[in-house]
Amino acid sequence: MTVDASHAFVSVVVPVRNDARHIEGCVRRLLEQTYPHDHMEILVVDGMSDDGTREALERVQALPAPEIRVLDNPGRQRPAAMNIGIRAAQGEVIARVDARTILPRDYLERCVRALQESGADNVGGVQRAVASGTPQEAIGLAMSHPFGAGNAQFRLGKRSGFVDTVYLGCFRREVFERVGMFDEESPLLSEDSDINQRIREGGGRVYLDAGTVVGYYPRERLGELWRLYFRYGGARAGNLLKHGNLTSWRQVVPAAFVAMLVVLALLSIANRWALAGFGALVGLYLVCDAAVAASICVGSRKWALWPWLAAAFPSMHFAWAAGFFRRLCDRRAGRASWAWTER
Repeated sequence: MTVDASHAFVSVVVPVRNDARHIEGCVRRLLEQTYPHDHMEILVVDGMSDDGTREALERVQALPAPEIRVLDNPGRQRPAAMNIGIRAAQGEVIARVDARTILPRDYLERCVRALQESGADNVGGVQRAVASGTPQEAIGLAMSHPFGAGNAQFRLGKRSGFVDTVYLGCFRREVFERVGMFDEESPLLSEDSDINQRIREGGGRVYLDAGTVVGYYPRERLGELWRLYFRYGGARAGNLLKHGNLTSWRQVVPAAFVAMLVVLALLSIANRWALAGFGALVGLYLVCDAAVAASICVGSRKWALWPWLAAAFPSMHFAWAAGFFRRLCDRRAGRASWAWTER
């Protein structure tokens, strides 16, 4: 696949904090991109890492390559990191890349071409897990199955087309002049979904290229998965509080399911029909959970995955709901909202 030298200049923004395990490999893969190196730059925006990330960056900065700039992010939050990178960028196209991602060599090439051909304001690819052990593999499979991901096309990767949000994102720079920068003011938010929602509400479009597959390292333990989805749920509630709506049915299903369980559990104290309904709902969920886990094992021929899959799905669903309601309760109680830096 060739790229004409007249293609747009691309600024790659990599927000990072304490990712010494992954950042060097991430940058090296950027240096191997087929996109013309004289038409790209790499900006790593570091949230004051203290785990060796800066030392890893010093090693790759010494390589002959496109310019690699390291910028400080004193606020340590991802939206601030993206805005720092965008303001410092020279490019007409802004490509976000996270340290945990494993880019194909033609990633930038494909994204720029998709921007040109689709006319979209933001383009992304399909997220695919890369695992080194049974728990991590199960977690990655759960995150990319409809029972866990709903209709999130960037996780399912079934078709190319215009969608509500994408993984990472390759933006036309002009879109930030039209809809604004990443939101640093809202205390807790899914910044990717927020910027994509603002793009679409402003008349723009977000495009998924199903042929562009990006690897990533999923969480390795169920506790880490729980914490991640607790944050995801809280962030989605932050989007709801900001915009007054959610962009897809998948974003409300876990919370609605858990709310129904709680209501039936409370009613069952005095009502045997509510108790029967509670038991039936729990039983149906457990059957679906076990069946979906088994179907994945049949497809992969790896039955060792079954207990991890059967535990991963409820971890995702219940953690999402807990984070969602926690964030709403924080707002109602008027408490200062909690935030995080880990993706």
